[in-house]
Amino acid sequence: MRDGVELSADLFYPESDEPAPVIIKYYPYRKDDMLRTLTVYRANYYAAHGYITALLDVRGTGSSAGVCDRMLRLQEWEDGYDAVEWLAAQPWCTGSVGMTGVSYGGFSALLTAAQAPPSLKAIAPIYAGWDCYENSHQGGMWQTSIWTGAYNAMMIALSGAPPAADPEGAWLEIWEEHLANNQPWLETWLRNQVDGPVWHEGSVRYGLGNIEAATFIIGGWHDIFVSDPFYMYMGINADVPKKLMMGPYLHIAPDIGAPGKRVDHLHEIVRWFDQYLKGEDTGIAEEPPINMWVRAYDRPGARREGSNGYWRSEAEWPLARATDETLFLHPGGRLGDQVPARGEGGSASYEYDPAVGVSTMGLITGFGAEVGLPLDQRREAAGSEVFLGEPLESDVEVTGFPEATLYVSSTAEVTAFSVKLIDVHPDGPWALVSRIIQNATQRNSRTDPEPLVPGEVTELAIELEAASYVFKAGHRMGIMISSSEFPLLWPLPQNATNTIHMDADHPSRVTIPVVRRSDSGLPAPDYRPAHPVDLPGSAEPLRWDLVEDLAGTEVTVVVSLGGEATTDNGARTYTHVDFRVTTDRANPANSRVEADYRFDVNHGAATTEVRSTGRVEGSDDAFHAVTALEVRTDGMPCFSRAWHSSVPRGFL
Repeated sequence: MRDGVELSADLFYPESDEPAPVIIKYYPYRKDDMLRTLTVYRANYYAAHGYITALLDVRGTGSSAGVCDRMLRLQEWEDGYDAVEWLAAQPWCTGSVGMTGVSYGGFSALLTAAQAPPSLKAIAPIYAGWDCYENSHQGGMWQTSIWTGAYNAMMIALSGAPPAADPEGAWLEIWEEHLANNQPWLETWLRNQVDGPVWHEGSVRYGLGNIEAATFIIGGWHDIFVSDPFYMYMGINADVPKKLMMGPYLHIAPDIGAPGKRVDHLHEIVRWFDQYLKGEDTGIAEEPPINMWVRAYDRPGARREGSNGYWRSEAEWPLARATDETLFLHPGGRLGDQVPARGEGGSASYEYDPAVGVSTMGLITGFGAEVGLPLDQRREAAGSEVFLGEPLESDVEVTGFPEATLYVSSTAEVTAFSVKLIDVHPDGPWALVSRIIQNATQRNSRTDPEPLVPGEVTELAIELEAASYVFKAGHRMGIMISSSEFPLLWPLPQNATNTIHMDADHPSRVTIPVVRRSDSGLPAPDYRPAHPVDLPGSAEPLRWDLVEDLAGTEVTVVVSLGGEATTDNGARTYTHVDFRVTTDRANPANSRVEADYRFDVNHGAATTEVRSTGRVEGSDDAFHAVTALEVRTDGMPCFSRAWHSSVPRGFL
């Protein structure tokens, strides 16, 4: 790197002595063991198609030297720039470099591209976010699983494990540097509760205009980043080649993912790279730029195989042929196309329940589990206000960004409003189509929250997540409004009575983009089915429980998962996470998150056992956190440390 720090990479070559383009996969997840299973089979795929792959550890992680004290910081993208140019200059490289990766690897590709390294010609980010603050604080609400719980515990555990041994013996010095200087990522997150420079460093939103590399974005309708692929596609300059594939998947790559039909997305990425790294005419540049799965009703369940709907191509986003249609909220739970007549309106009030939201799921999709799809939304009706339209006389397609305009008031200074668009089956469970939540204190600004004035009516304008969904004839559209998304998001501290106002002066409503002509006039994509992927290792049974204290007021979600694997380089790993999120209906300020992470690794000489714990508890005016790390080698203690912090609670 430009400051002399050395990053570690493994190179996978095609069976040829000729120079080849290089594809970088850039992660903090330990290329030599933890990350290796998935990345090696993909590197072999690219090698078979004439590409060198560089698996690169982020500074301060895995086998790379240096320090890592938080994720997605500017230093990583400057390092990415240097890595691109270093690789391009090697005699075995043609001078053309690409980047791809899932989740963090997608962030890495985008944010490195925003530094505009001259040799980076094309990228293919998969399941990445564009706005780091919104990704971590959706609508001003704090995510529990990633930003306070299991992810923090996982990363400090991976930081405590030794690098793979190298012939020069540098691994021990690198390990000592990591143990002495790396910090829990939670510390920075706790101290940055509103948007600002720390979050901007990890947000490609502020650098899209700098991207010059041809960009192929892959997203999923059931991912934790639903709208982000569309925002990125719209924000990249028109003169930059760009393409978007939006499939029916959770946070798992399309060739191994669920619940949609698996497709060979690697073949599409190779076509993209052949076009823009090798200069070959693959035809992909002339194809429609957007390929998306149009969803239809599926019986809700946390896990399923297959997804109703079909692939369709489009020329633009948002769709020019979509028209906005408005549905007004009426007292009595009605949803109609007419504004309440003067004197006929009213209001609806409900009590804030911090335990509402379990049916949203999505909690651990970032950990690669084929589970996390939304449940039957009827289970949330008791803690929500529900508004239903009349049965549809014909199919109706909604494609675009639905928008809600709500006139609300509250008895609390700090509260939130969750809006869900649901598909009400005439004889079965209710399906989630789109959703969003808004912390009302951030109604005007993400940097300067303002408390509500109790009892005062306030207008909220909220954009829901992107959707492409066909409501079938006989079904009804529904809107559900509550004030919680537990356990996905941290509960707000104040109990409240919240009110939705619906009258001629306060026309609360939802505007939906309706497509009356489904045929775009473009050929649908013809994706190859995915090849069977036999990944080594075994997984433990997933535990996902909802526990309610019937003698008290606490509600807890418990998640447990793990597995073991042996990689191609002989590394043996075992991982296990126990995660608990608890809220208290009587006192939601006291909600808490607990995570225990175990990571065992053996590279042939010794077994290192790493244990980490993370605890965050709320109170009326503060967050209190502890992260602890313990490392043993062949059963003998070799390192331990704990980090404690208490920070004032803002409007979270």
